[in-house]
Amino acid sequence: MTKKVKLLDIIPIVILLVLVAAFAILSKGTTLSGYNLSNMMVQVVPVIIGSLGVIFVVSLGGTDISIGASAAMCSTVAALVAGRFGSWLLLPVTLILTMAVGLCVGLLVSKCRVSSFMTTLALLIACRGFLNFLLSSQVVYTPSGLEFMSSTGFAVTLLVVAIVVIFFVFEKTKFGYYCKCIGENERTVRSVGINVDRIRITCFVLSGLFAGIVGVTQMCRVGGSSQTLCNMLEMRVQMAIFLGGILTTGGFSAKLYKVIIGSITITVIENGLTICRASSAVSEAVEGILLVIILCTTIYFNNVSEKHTVRLSTNSTMDVEA
Repeated sequence: MTKKVKLLDIIPIVILLVLVAAFAILSKGTTLSGYNLSNMMVQVVPVIIGSLGVIFVVSLGGTDISIGASAAMCSTVAALVAGRFGSWLLLPVTLILTMAVGLCVGLLVSKCRVSSFMTTLALLIACRGFLNFLLSSQVVYTPSGLEFMSSTGFAVTLLVVAIVVIFFVFEKTKFGYYCKCIGENERTVRSVGINVDRIRITCFVLSGLFAGIVGVTQMCRVGGSSQTLCNMLEMRVQMAIFLGGILTTGGFSAKLYKVIIGSITITVIENGLTICRASSAVSEAVEGILLVIILCTTIYFNNVSEKHTVRLSTNSTMDVEA
């Protein structure tokens, strides 16, 4: 039996192809040059990696807008520790700290019933404030011996491995399936005896894990910490998720390929506007307008798809009764 392809699933791909073609025409082919494609690869890696963690939270119907600030703060603290005790500590310390942050967020959201948006917003502000405090009195450099982590080859290898692992966990295991079921109907999932709180906490820990990976790789790429380290990463990830056609309610609209398509789309938009020499004000305006148009398109086709499904279900019921 062949599986039908839903219109909502191919809309993000169509939008991406249209944008690539449009910017290629406007830039007279510059956006498709080998040099620019290499730059885009570097730009898209942190967005995709960050999205790989956040997709678990989004599938629940939640959000995590603290990953950029958490990644920057925790990698900075880890760099201070690694600078004193050994450069090899940078990655494990960063991951431990970001996962601990994710655990705290998960506990607050699950046990205290606090909104994930408000919790992570408060955390974003707190982490950025603490990062600014740390950098106000000292300069933090990337520990020596980690130069290989700034190479394009390492970034691509890391990205491929991360995608393969998350594809298996999110698309092929019961854990990923339960995450989507919670987004569809949490009450039903609870009623069958599944520990929803534990799953939600685990999702925020995973989000923190991938935020830590982004923090380390970005710090190694720029050579140290700064107040702008991983700045706006969380917003780019959120835009990637929505541009990919994943609904804010999560559920089974959350698919791995969508966050990859969405990450490439937001990178194409940003890179294309830069190549076309648009000012920052124009770029922000265009990005906002495109996001609204794409979101409206996604919601429209989702509503059309739902009406079609209901119509088919009703017709099937009437046929059975007849």
